Amino acid sequence: MPRKKLDPWFKAETDAIAAIDLARASERWDTLATEIESLQKARAQRAGAAHNGKKVQLVQSVEEIDAVKDGGRYLVQPPLVARNAALLENALKSSGISCVVACREPITNLGLCPIVALGSGVTVRIKVEEPENPQKPTCAWFDNALEELGNHVLEQLNTGATEQRQLDYLLAHLPAIPTHVATYRAAIEICNSLAHQSV
Repeated sequence: MPRKKLDPWFKAETDAIAAIDLARASERWDTLATEIESLQKARAQRAGAAHNGKKVQLVQSVEEIDAVKDGGRYLVQPPLVARNAALLENALKSSGISCVVACREPITNLGLCPIVALGSGVTVRIKVEEPENPQKPTCAWFDNALEELGNHVLEQLNTGATEQRQLDYLLAHLPAIPTHVATYRAAIEICNSLAHQSV
């Protein structure tokens, strides 16, 4: 059976990531702001396509990861770890398959559910309420957990640091929270401020 053509977000996301690296390295703040917005739109399209009405699918073994061929929301669970989740997301994305992947860790002593994600050289971890049925987490629970992860990244931003340091912090965390719109907005605001200063 012939491979379906790639979803339109695929090239836009890939191009934006490459352009962001170039614009940041050359301190072209206006271009960087534009490309961050392009990346946010592409990832929103990917998430929209992944939110396909299907339930959240649990992945608990390498064999299950290898068997995943369709888009959707995936929750990677122990004994798998955040690295497995990142590998699954990258494998699906590189095949042009729309997905949103989250990773949970074992329940804490207080009965909370740790959610963890990897960015560029950074790890983000928060604790949220367990789903009502851990074997059947709802889409609302899944989406809220990822939103909380992004909120945590913004809360940890050191607003006393230079704007370039703040920007680098946000850029490093974007891969971990690809659906968190407020983080993209914060990065764009800093780019606009830096562009204004460099006029």
